[in-house]
Amino acid sequence: MPAPVAPERRALATVAVLLALVVAALESTVVTTAMPTITAELGDRALYGWVFSAFLVANAISVLVCGKLADGLGRKPTFLLAAGLFLLGSLLSAAATSVPMLIAFRAVQGLGAGGIQPVAMTITTDLYTLEERARIQGVLTAVWGGANVAGPIVGGAIVASTSWRWVFLLPAPFAVLAIVVLGSSYTDVARAGRTVRGLGGAALGGATVSLALLALEPRFGERGVAAGIAAVLAVVLAITQSRSDAPILPRRVLFDPVVRAGLASGCFAGGLLYLPSAFVPLWMIEHAGQGAHFAGVPLICLLGGWALGSTFGVRLLIARGMRWSAGGGYALAFVAALGLVLAARAESTPWVLIALTVFGLGLGPAASTSLVAPQNHVAFEHRGIVTSAVYASRMLGGSVTIGVLGALAPAGKLVGYAFPTMAVMAGVAVIVTLGLSPARTPRT
Repeated sequence: MPAPVAPERRALATVAVLLALVVAALESTVVTTAMPTITAELGDRALYGWVFSAFLVANAISVLVCGKLADGLGRKPTFLLAAGLFLLGSLLSAAATSVPMLIAFRAVQGLGAGGIQPVAMTITTDLYTLEERARIQGVLTAVWGGANVAGPIVGGAIVASTSWRWVFLLPAPFAVLAIVVLGSSYTDVARAGRTVRGLGGAALGGATVSLALLALEPRFGERGVAAGIAAVLAVVLAITQSRSDAPILPRRVLFDPVVRAGLASGCFAGGLLYLPSAFVPLWMIEHAGQGAHFAGVPLICLLGGWALGSTFGVRLLIARGMRWSAGGGYALAFVAALGLVLAARAESTPWVLIALTVFGLGLGPAASTSLVAPQNHVAFEHRGIVTSAVYASRMLGGSVTIGVLGALAPAGKLVGYAFPTMAVMAGVAVIVTLGLSPARTPRT
């Protein structure tokens, strides 16, 4: 149960969490629009993919490490450390004078970003009961989704009207405000005997995942080497974790049915979010004949449905359990994905918008309860690492889905393969989630 907190302090801490979500969303979307201009100006387009990959590698490692730190060192110091690293990386990236410098500074930024959103969401679990989370979830998702949608639009406007360097500075004021507000309003729950253990395993796990992602990155020239090293590290990780007295996830947590269902569901949620985010705007330009200014509108429908579905999903989790909230959400997403395939083939933009809205209504409860259920089920001292593990599973699911699709789809037909892939993934997600989720979802 959350510790009692004065209403005004809890409200301020919630504002800090919302600011952190804005930072995470803006960082992940605002840079994408500007990157072709940045690499063209700095003069090393051959390293274009590494600007993204460096951030991804650092982020994957940081997510798992910060989960351990949040449980051992405390939520507040971990968040402040992560936000400080993000600010440093943002300022350095804005000052970069070459692509190699930008790659290095993006890695610093990624180390910070990997701790901001997961730790912020862990803090909400400390502040609110599960019933209260049902009310606050819609606000959290709406803020995150709105900032996500605004990112590409704002990034394009910045590049068109001023220097690209402001793209990296845009999230900085939100990060500063989050640091100030959280630092003055949130106090970690006092617990005796806190220790930070198992960071080596978390870092090794993050490195393994990162190299696996690089092996699926079409722009990365040494994919075979990355795959081989990832395989070796995976074996080392399995051996060391089986013998460790401080594994990434304690064995009783890892084998808990609620946590396993959350991790599996998180993988599907990541893939099902990344696919439309990556390919719907492209479909709008190539098949619907829309300009770049309208290409992101369908994502507003998706994220609006997600926000509404998230709130309803947590209420359904409380009333009926994870099978209904996550499994039922994926079932609705599956039906909507089939409708999206038909609408895309008919090149009907209105029906594509409707299908994406319904898809978001299904994906929202599935994704939110895959996080909320494990958070509220495990003991306090494991919340940080469980939250980070679910976020890592989302990142892994999304990146692997995009990578596999890029590797298997014929050249020039990625968009045509993306929507059927969404339908197949949603159908499999229904089966897996229903199979793994307990009939009722117990909580601490």
